[in-house]
Amino acid sequence: MPTTIPHSHPAPPPTLSVLILEFAFRVTALMPVTALEAVASLLAAFDGAFSTSRRDGLRHNLAAIAAWGHPLLSSESMRRSAERAVFRSYYRACLEYLSHRRGGRGAHAPRFTGAERLYRALATGSGAVVTVPHLGNWELAGLAMARLGFRVHVVAGVQFHASVSRAVHAAKEADRIAVSTPEDGFLPLLRTLRSGGLVVLLADGDVFARGGLFRFFGAPAEFPVGPALLARRAGVAIVHAYAVRECDGRQRIVFESVDRPDRSRPVAEDVTRLTEGMVRALERAIAANVTQWCIFRPLVGASSEPDAAIAPIATHAA
Repeated sequence: MPTTIPHSHPAPPPTLSVLILEFAFRVTALMPVTALEAVASLLAAFDGAFSTSRRDGLRHNLAAIAAWGHPLLSSESMRRSAERAVFRSYYRACLEYLSHRRGGRGAHAPRFTGAERLYRALATGSGAVVTVPHLGNWELAGLAMARLGFRVHVVAGVQFHASVSRAVHAAKEADRIAVSTPEDGFLPLLRTLRSGGLVVLLADGDVFARGGLFRFFGAPAEFPVGPALLARRAGVAIVHAYAVRECDGRQRIVFESVDRPDRSRPVAEDVTRLTEGMVRALERAIAANVTQWCIFRPLVGASSEPDAAIAPIATHAA
């Protein structure tokens, strides 16, 4: 009998959002770095002038960190200068990510600090949870780890804009970064960890289902307990990392410290301890690089009660 050849189905035509994103990738890859910086400055000035809610959220955080005693934010003029720098850093990060396909044209490999901490965390053959803040170019940090050969898995909500968010997720997949949404739950992340991969989580984001209150720059703030719950359930280390843009424009990726679950402790106690370690690592990284911390919603001191118990959240997640 003749072999039956199944009908091939042509791929669906790309959506408008995919076309827009692909156009942005192509255009920014052709632009010189000086042009990207100029565009970033223009966009930053526009956003800082007209996006009232984003500007007010940033000002809230800078004022709270100033009250904590940050030396670079001690005066109104210093805080306004930091505000402008944060907006520029955000748009530079966006354009740097869009232009990452430029190959050798003006591209520079990131520098790494503390990579031995990451390799020690992976020495047992299991993976690791990597927590990062919205600092420097956090998108390129995940991309750099994928390019080193690590299996990288991220959790993402809406990125850039709702109209292109799905296309951005698809672009990450093309760069060998697996993407989950919060609705997908822990199972895909556990599979990555058990196969030796990295689950990279933004620790200061607002896309999480379970949170607790912790002191942050001397004021109460809500943070996700998901990284700690995930590390505890998988039995893997948490590596606290961050990216920062250096004076020459290159990214430095710092693996700053490592925490490990302690199964001799009750679940709630251990999750609290691990999340506290994450918050302290965030605080250190942001304090050292406050003009590159791109959070535009009130976070520092935005919650009313410090040190809330998280036991009711954590006890079911052993």
